[in-house]
Amino acid sequence: MISGLMIIGCVLFLALLILISLFLIFLGQENFDGEGRSEVNQSPQPANDAKSLLQFALFNFRESLDKYEMLRTRDGSIRGSIKLIESLKTKKGKSKKGKDTSDWTWKELADMVKYTKSPLLASLLKFEAPELNKLALECFVAIMRYMGDYPMTKNQTEVDCVYTILVTCHKYPQLRDEVYCQLMKQTTNNKSPKPDSCQRGWRLFSIVVAYFECSDALKPYLFKYLETAAYDKRRAYHGTAMVCLQNLRKTFKYGGRKNVPSIEEISAISAGRNSKRQIYRLPGGTERVINTKSTTVVQDIIEEICTILNVRNQLEMEEFSLYCIVEGDPYTMPLNREEYILDVTTELLKNGRSDYLEGLLLVMPGERVKDQNVADIAKVAALLHRAADMEHTPAKEEVKYLLPKPILGVRDIRPAQWVEYVQQNWPQMTALTTTEAKAQCLDILQKWPLFGSCFFIVKWIRGDAMPVDHILA
Repeated sequence: MISGLMIIGCVLFLALLILISLFLIFLGQENFDGEGRSEVNQSPQPANDAKSLLQFALFNFRESLDKYEMLRTRDGSIRGSIKLIESLKTKKGKSKKGKDTSDWTWKELADMVKYTKSPLLASLLKFEAPELNKLALECFVAIMRYMGDYPMTKNQTEVDCVYTILVTCHKYPQLRDEVYCQLMKQTTNNKSPKPDSCQRGWRLFSIVVAYFECSDALKPYLFKYLETAAYDKRRAYHGTAMVCLQNLRKTFKYGGRKNVPSIEEISAISAGRNSKRQIYRLPGGTERVINTKSTTVVQDIIEEICTILNVRNQLEMEEFSLYCIVEGDPYTMPLNREEYILDVTTELLKNGRSDYLEGLLLVMPGERVKDQNVADIAKVAALLHRAADMEHTPAKEEVKYLLPKPILGVRDIRPAQWVEYVQQNWPQMTALTTTEAKAQCLDILQKWPLFGSCFFIVKWIRGDAMPVDHILA
C-alpha cells in the first residue's frame, strides 16, 4: 500500500515538473513581441532553466505558497504537493458556461513575475512581522512613483522615492530580497502606458544593486536575471542591465555601501549622472580629478593613479596608499583598499553637520527654544536643503531631517509649524548656489555661543545609581 502511494506520488510529481516546464516555454514565447525583440527581461535560454525568476517565485512568493503548498523536505529540497498538481489539473477543461479555462492557471502563475500597473496588496515574500509587510508595500509604491506609474504626493520628488527605498533597505536588510523581486517584476514584460517606465525601472535597479547584497537564496536567480538581460543585445535596455550586473558583482566583492548615500549623490544618480568629479592629490601637491562612481573603491583609485604614473606592476601598486586629508586637521587617515570612496566623503559631510543636527550647539533653558534661535533654525534648514542642491520646496518628510533632533520634541512649536517656517524661508534660497548656501549656514551658526566647541560624553555617577550621560562642551 505504501509503495503504491509512493509510485503515485512520484508520477504526480513528474507531471508537475512537465506542466511547469511547458509553462516556462509558454512564458518564454509570450515575452517576445512581433518584431522578434524581447521587451521582457526573462531568459532567452531554454525555458526550464532552474534559475528563472518564475521558479524562485513558485518556491518563495507569498501568493504561490498560499495557493500551492510548495513543501520543503528535511534535506532542503523542495517538492510540489498533490494539491498543486490537482489544482493544475482541475483548472483545465471548460467552465460551467462552456468557456475554455485551460490557460487560467498559466496567467495566474505568469502574473506573479510580470509587471503590474497597480500597487501590491501584500509583499511578494512572506514576512512574520506586519510592519515589514507595510514597509515592503511602501517600497513598491516608491518604485512605481519613480517609474512614473503612480502619482507623486504633493512636493514629493524622485529623490524622495530613491531615498525611501535605500534607507529602508539599509535599516531592514531582510527587505532587500523583497525590493529586488519587486524590481525584477516591474521590469518584466513592462506594458506601462508611460514610455519611459521600463527605462526608469532599470535605472533604479542600477542604483539599488550598487548599495546592497541579496540573500544567498536569491543570489543565483538575481544574477541569472541580470545576465540574461545584459547579454541579449536584442533587448532595449541591455546596456543598463550590464551596468546593473557590474554593480552587483562589485557589491558582492566588496560588501556594498556601508552608509546611506547623501541626498546630493541620490540627486545626481537620479538625473543620470553616474559619477562625481572627485579631487585626488598626488605627492608634491599635484591635483587630479577622477570620475568616481557609487561603486568606486579605494583600490580602483590607486590602480588608476598608478596607471597615470605608468606604474603597472601589481607588486609596485601595493606600495601605494590613499589617505583622507581634512582641511585644518593635522592627522591623515589611511583608507582601506576595500572602502567605497563615496562612503568616506558622505561620512565626512555628515560629520561636518552632525553637531548641529544632533542639537549639540543648542542651549535650551527649560526645554524651550529662544525666539532668535527659532528664526535661525528655520533659515538654516532651508539653507541646508539648498546646499544639498535641491531646487524644490522642502516637503514635510524632508524638513524633519533638516532640523536639530531636540527641536522635534519641543511642545510649544509643532512639526507643522516648523514646516511652515522653513518653507517661508525657501523663496530667498532659490537664487543661491550650493556654495553660497553653505557659507550662509556657517555665517549664522558661528554666532551661536557653542559654535567651535568640542563635545564629549561624560557619565555622571552618584553612589549606586545608574550613571547618567551628560555632554561636556
